[in-house]
This record gives sequence, C-alpha cells and structure tokens, in this order.
Amino acid sequence: MEHLDDILPEWLLGTLEPARRDAASRHLDGCAHCRAELARLTPAVDALGALVEPVAPPVESLQRLMGQMEGPGRFARWAGKLAAFLDLTEARARELLESMSEPSNWMPGPVEGVELMPVETGPTREGMMAAIVRLQPGARYPRHTHLGREWNLVLEGGFREDSGHEVWPGDELDKADGSLHDFTALQGPACICVSVLDGVTSFEDLADGA
Repeated sequence: MEHLDDILPEWLLGTLEPARRDAASRHLDGCAHCRAELARLTPAVDALGALVEPVAPPVESLQRLMGQMEGPGRFARWAGKLAAFLDLTEARARELLESMSEPSNWMPGPVEGVELMPVETGPTREGMMAAIVRLQPGARYPRHTHLGREWNLVLEGGFREDSGHEVWPGDELDKADGSLHDFTALQGPACICVSVLDGVTSFEDLADGA
C-alpha cells in the first residue's frame, strides 16, 4: 500500500469503511512516515470540534426520546410480530401494546410478583387462552404441566427455565403438550411475555401448598 496521505483525515474523523480502516491500521503499524503525518493532522482535526457551539436539544425531543425508551411507545417495534403471534391486525396489536400502560388492565397472577393481562386472539387461535404476563425481576412462575400446547413471545426483559435455558426479547418458546417446567424472571427490567395456551395448565407447587 502507498502512503495514506489522502485518507488520513477520514481515519481521524472515523468515516473510513471497516475494511479500509483495518488495512490502514496495518499500514500505520509499519510506516513511520504515515504515523508522523497522522500526528501532524491530529491537532487540526481535534480543533474542529471547538468550532461547533453545542446546542441543547429541544425539550420535546428529549421527552419523545424518553417516551420511546421508557414509555408505552417502546413496544411499538413488536406490533408486527405480536400481530402474527396472536393472529390480529397490526393496528389491534398496537392497541394491545399501548393498553399495557393502564394499571387497571392487569390482574394478580398465581404468585406474588406476577401479573396477567388477558388478551384476545384472532381466528387461527380461536378458543385458546392468551395473556400478557409480567414478572418482576427474580419472580418465579410456579412449576406447572402443560395440558395442551403453549406458545410464548418475550417482549421485554427475559426469563430462565429450570433447565437453564434463557429466553430474551424477540424470542419465542414453544412448549409441547405434557411438558413440565418453571421459570424465573432475570434481573433487569420486568419480564413481559405473551402466552397462548391451547388447553390448560396444572400447577404442582400450588397444589402442594408451596
């Protein structure tokens, strides 16, 4: 490779494509001329930052960003996947996702730290039970047997099955008829997942009085 005089400014600005940057890095390791040129240009490029006066973003922009990160809008990216999962229109899926912010839509789950929000399903899931499940970090969903098939879609947080298998946002977990497990919400944000059951579940821990 010839000397890098023509691309050193791009190197300093961080605009080189990864492949060209890797090649340039290898060249710099063995070329004293280019290293000296890089050292000469660095102060000039660093000074460019001082020429731009910092501008505070509009308050509404920050509020909009925080709403996307922490508010109900953060779930909008799952609308398409949730629609397919429940066999609903995307518009209805978005409504369900937004409705999670209403406290009155939630009901207590089978154990402390677990809440449920029953939801509707479309024609291909007709007759099945479906709910959005919210588990606080560390909450354990009791050991149970699936008397019928169950499908799960994680929207936020994650959980670990008793087998050690972990499920994270965007992952789907399919449990066969007759399967047995329990799971615990991982540390971090509350675990929020959508569950659809074609049948019922039998809770062993609750039956034993645990």
